[in-house]
Amino acid sequence: MAISKLFEKLKNNIPNTITLKTHAIWKIPIIDKDSTLGEQIKYYRRRMQIKQSELSKKLGVGIYCIKSIENQEKRMVDIKILLDVLKELNIEDKVNINDDYLAFLINDSAKTIKEIRKKLNLTRNALENKIGIPIGSIKRWENGYSLITRKSYNKIKKLLVEHI
Repeated sequence: MAISKLFEKLKNNIPNTITLKTHAIWKIPIIDKDSTLGEQIKYYRRRMQIKQSELSKKLGVGIYCIKSIENQEKRMVDIKILLDVLKELNIEDKVNINDDYLAFLINDSAKTIKEIRKKLNLTRNALENKIGIPIGSIKRWENGYSLITRKSYNKIKKLLVEHI
């Protein structure tokens, strides 16, 4: 009984507030010519007020795919998903692909790897020995069955620079 009397006395002295929670207002980062592709995608997605979860559902991928693209977390990029994101947001002509690795992947990397190898007058075996990557990987890259990792791309790029 004493507790209920105490609450009766306090109820008029305790301020009642109602908190209405809505979805967060996003900070839209400023982008420039040096912004990564992921930063540019995040910028345009937020300007269009599209959540990562909404975009991932539209594309039929997990939200982690979108997060990793925007935050540059993946060592291996799924170029199809990246191109699908650009198309879905209708920003193919707005983004600046200033990452030479991503530009390499987007512009027919399989064909380019073959051209580089031939330009250096190397067989697949010779390329394997020069960069320390198994010939099976080189074959898959050249036939378009798998994408080259950033680390392997950098090895080929270094080899190309050394021979120019």
